Amino acid sequence: MIIRLLLVFVLLPLTAWAQDLPALHDVTGVASDDRLNVRATPAASGARIGDLPPDAAGVEVTARTGGWGRINLGETAGWVSMRYLAPQTPQDDTALPTHLSCFGTEPFWSLDLSEGNTVLFQTPDGADDPVRSASVQRDAARAGHLILGFGPSTAIIQPDPACSDGMSDRLFGLAVDLIKRDPATSAHYVGCCSIAP
Repeated sequence: MIIRLLLVFVLLPLTAWAQDLPALHDVTGVASDDRLNVRATPAASGARIGDLPPDAAGVEVTARTGGWGRINLGETAGWVSMRYLAPQTPQDDTALPTHLSCFGTEPFWSLDLSEGNTVLFQTPDGADDPVRSASVQRDAARAGHLILGFGPSTAIIQPDPACSDGMSDRLFGLAVDLIKRDPATSAHYVGCCSIAP
C-alpha cells in the first residue's frame, strides 16, 4: 500500500504536467502603470531579470513550481508569480495547439505549424514548399505526445520541461524528433518546440 501511494505521488506531477504544460497565459491583476517582475529563481527574493507589461498576452509557461511559472524572456528563462497569470481559454486533453514552432541547431532548422495545419520546414539553405495537408494527432499510447505527419516526413513532439535550444539560456516545454524525408534523402533532426504565437 505504501509503495502504491509513493508511486501515485511520484507519477502524478508528471501526468499533470504532460496534460497542462506548456500553456499560454495572459497577465492579469497588474495595474496599468505597473509591470510584472520576472525573477531568476521561483521566489519573490530572486533577482529581477526583466518584466512583462500589464497587458501581455500569450505568455508561454513551460514549467511550474509552487506558485511560480517558468517563462522565456529574451534569451533567458525566468520565473513569474502565477497569481498574475490567467490561463487562456482552457482546452481539453484532445485539443491541439493552434500554433507550434519547432527548431534546432547543428544544422539550424525550423518547422512551423500554423492554423489550417500548414507546415513550413526551413534550413539556412532555404524553405521547402509549405505542406498544406499535414496531419496532427495525439499519441493515444503516451500522454502529451503529438505525431505530426507532413508529406513523407514525421515529427514526434513530447513533453520535456528542460528542452534547451543549445544557443541561449531559454528552456522550453516540448522536445521534437523529426525524420525529414525527401525523394532522395532522409535526415534526423532534434530540437525544441514552442506554442507561443
